[in-house]
Amino acid sequence: MPTSTFQLAIPFLAFLLLFSYYIPSRSFSLLHSSHYSARPACVDIHKGHASTSNIVRLVSKQQESIANASTSDPPQHHRCQFCSQTFSSRNELFRHLRNSADCATQANGGKEMSQHCLKRIDIVLQIAYECYVESEMLIERLERYDSVVIGKIVKHAFLMGLNTLYDRQMLMSTTTTTTAAGGNNDEDLEPKILSSTQTSVASQRHYSLSQENGVSSVGEVMTLSYLYPIRKTLLDEKKEYRQKEEIKSLDELILVVQKQLQNIDMDEWNNDLGSSVVKDIQLLSAKILTDGAKMHAETSCTQRAYHYILPLNWLNGGREIEKWWLDNRNNVIQSEVSNDVLYGVGGEVRAKTRPPNDTLRRLKSALRSAECKRVSQEGSKNLASGRYGVLALKKRRPWHNFADPNLKGDASPNNKPVWKVIDQFRGDDFVAEQIRRIIGSVVAICNGWLPDDFIETATQMDMFIETPAGPINHMYFAEARFHFNELVDGKRLFQETDVPPITTLRAMVDIQKKIMARICSPATKHLESMWLDSLEKNLAPRIRNELRSLSMTTSSSWTSSDLKEMPILYTQCLSMLREIVSSGRWPMTSSARSKIIKQNQNNQSNNTVIESGSFTVINPKFNQGSLMNDERIRIPLGNQLFQDLVTAIFDLEEHLSKDPQSKVYQRPASSHCAVNRNAQFTPHVDSGRGAGQSLSMIVGLGDYTGGELLIEGESSNIRYNPIEFDGWKQRHWTAPFSGERYSLVWFTPELSS
Repeated sequence: MPTSTFQLAIPFLAFLLLFSYYIPSRSFSLLHSSHYSARPACVDIHKGHASTSNIVRLVSKQQESIANASTSDPPQHHRCQFCSQTFSSRNELFRHLRNSADCATQANGGKEMSQHCLKRIDIVLQIAYECYVESEMLIERLERYDSVVIGKIVKHAFLMGLNTLYDRQMLMSTTTTTTAAGGNNDEDLEPKILSSTQTSVASQRHYSLSQENGVSSVGEVMTLSYLYPIRKTLLDEKKEYRQKEEIKSLDELILVVQKQLQNIDMDEWNNDLGSSVVKDIQLLSAKILTDGAKMHAETSCTQRAYHYILPLNWLNGGREIEKWWLDNRNNVIQSEVSNDVLYGVGGEVRAKTRPPNDTLRRLKSALRSAECKRVSQEGSKNLASGRYGVLALKKRRPWHNFADPNLKGDASPNNKPVWKVIDQFRGDDFVAEQIRRIIGSVVAICNGWLPDDFIETATQMDMFIETPAGPINHMYFAEARFHFNELVDGKRLFQETDVPPITTLRAMVDIQKKIMARICSPATKHLESMWLDSLEKNLAPRIRNELRSLSMTTSSSWTSSDLKEMPILYTQCLSMLREIVSSGRWPMTSSARSKIIKQNQNNQSNNTVIESGSFTVINPKFNQGSLMNDERIRIPLGNQLFQDLVTAIFDLEEHLSKDPQSKVYQRPASSHCAVNRNAQFTPHVDSGRGAGQSLSMIVGLGDYTGGELLIEGESSNIRYNPIEFDGWKQRHWTAPFSGERYSLVWFTPELSS
C-alpha cells in the first residue's frame, strides 16, 4: 500500500473509533464482537453475565430520568441508578459499571460478574526445528507435509500453555465467577485458539508450493490468533501500560510453551509424520501484532530463502578445494559485514591465496545460470511484478522441469505456480523439489556431465526434459521476508537492533552442524556416493541423449510414397479442411490458445491470410442439441462458418467409436472439438475439467512426418491413428514436424448448470 494511503487510513480509523462511542445501543452491541479497545467487556446474559445491550438500556433509562429530574444537576451528567454517583460522560459511567463489583452485580440482576473478559490476541512467531527423512525411498510425496504437522504441534503446545497460565491466573484471582445460583461459568473464559497461518504451508496458494518434506528450519514464521482472559480494568489503562502488560504476558506464555515443546512426546505424532523425523522445535522470537495490524504468514510473505549444504567432495577437484580452504581459513579477507550478510544473503570472504583449481569458479557459474536475469522494467512481459527487494526487477522463468514429477499436469508451463523468480535460492515461491533439482543439475554441470547451458535450456516453456534431483536432508528454511510489514515498521519482522536476534544465528549454526553430522555419517556417505555414480553413468547420459534427440530436426525431404495411405474414412474431413485453407477462410486463433502454440515458420505468416492455428466447434447433436439452444452458451465462429465441416467432424468421431478394432471403441459422443492446422503445441494441460468424459481423443490428418503427440514424455504416432488421453491432468505437446499437419481433438469440458 502506498504511503499516502496509510496517511489517509489512520485518521479515518481514529474517527471510526471516536464515532463508536455515540452510536445507538444496537449498533454498539455489534461492535462489541470486534477489536474495540474501549468496549465494556461482557458475555452473553444467558450465561449469567450482563450483556452490553442491558447496560446501554440502563444508561438510557438514567438519561431519561435525568431529563425529568430537577435542573439542579447539570444536564451533561450521568448518574448510576444503583449508587447515585454521577459522571461527566457515558464512558466514565461504563467504566464505573465495569469496575464496581456491587453496581455490576445489581446491573446483572443480582448475579455476580467476572472481573475478566476474553480478548483476542494476535501474535507472530519465528520457529526453528530439525527435520529429516530417514529414507528417500519412504518419502511421502504430495500426500502429507511435515510443516503442517509441525504447525499442529506448535498449536497444541500453545493451547496447553494458555490453559496452564489460565489455571494459574484463576487460582490467584480474588474474584469469583460463580453465579448467584452457585453455577460455575469459568468455561466461558477458557482460552481458545482461533486460527493460525504458516509461511511454508500452501493453504491459500497452489498445493505444489508447499515446502517439501525433510527440510529443517530456522526461518519458519507462524501467526496465531487466540482468545485469553484479561482483567477488565486493563481496558481502561493507557495504551503504553496495556502494551507493557501484554508483552509481559506473552513473555511468560512463551516460556511455558517452550517447556511444553521440550517435553512433548513426539511418538504421539509418528502417524502424522510418517517417515519423517522432527526434533527440537523451538520458538526463536515472538511479538504481538498491534490492534488493527494485518498479517498472514503465508500470503503476506514476499520472499522465502533456503540454504542447501553441498559437500565439496561431490565436485571434481572438490577435495583439493577443501584442503586449500582449511589451510587458509585463518588467512582471509572479509568484506564489510552488512545486515544482509548476517541474514545469510550477500557479502563475500576471500582467501589471500588463489584456489588450486577452477572448481569454485565453475560452481559459481553454474549457480548463476539458475538465477533469474535482471531486466529493465520496460518491455518485458515476464517481468516479476509484485516482487520486492532483490527480486523486484528479475524476469520470471518456468520451472516445470524442476518440479516433482508426481505433480504432472499441475507442473505444466501454462500453470502459474511454476513461473517463479529466484536469486541465490531466494524466491517468491518454490515448487516441490525445485531447489534439489537445481542442485542436482549444478553438480552435473560442474562435473562436465551436462552442458553448461542445461538449466537455461530446461527453463524454456516449450521444453520437457528430465532433471536430476539432489539428495534430501541437506536443506533448511533460512528466512522469510514480509516487505509490506517491514515498510511500515522500518525494520525486519523480528529485528529490534541493527543485527539479527542472536537466537536466530545460534539456531542457524546449530541446524548446520546437525545436517553436516548426518551427511558425514558412513551410511549417508555411501548412499550419496551411489547417487553420484548413478548421476554420472545413468541419468546424465540419458538426459544428454534427450537433448540430442530434441535438437535434431525432422528432414524436410519426403514424398507421399513415404507416408501411410489415408483411410477413406478421413477423406471428407481432410478435403474440407484444405478447401478452407485454400480459400483463405481459416479463423484467427484465440489469444489464450496462441500462448501454448510455438511460433515458427509453419505458423501464421502474415496478417491478411491465416494458414495455420486452431479453432473450436461444438457438437450440434450433443445432449439432444441443448448446447445450440442454450442462450447462455456462445456459438463458436467455426459453427457459423463451416456447418458442413462440423457435421463431418462429429460423424467421424461416431464412426471411429463404432469400430471394434479401434482404440477408441465405444467412446461416448463429445461436446466439443478443437481443429488445428500446423500448430505445434508446447507442453500444457487443458483448462477446466472433463465432465462425464475424462479422456480426450485426438487424431492426425494430412501429409506430414514427425508431429507425434507426447504425453508426459511418451511419444505416440497419431497420424490416422486415434488415441485417448487425459488432457486435463497429463502434460502433452506436439513433436516437431514437416509438411501439412491437421489434428482433431474431441473433448467434453465441464459445463455450468
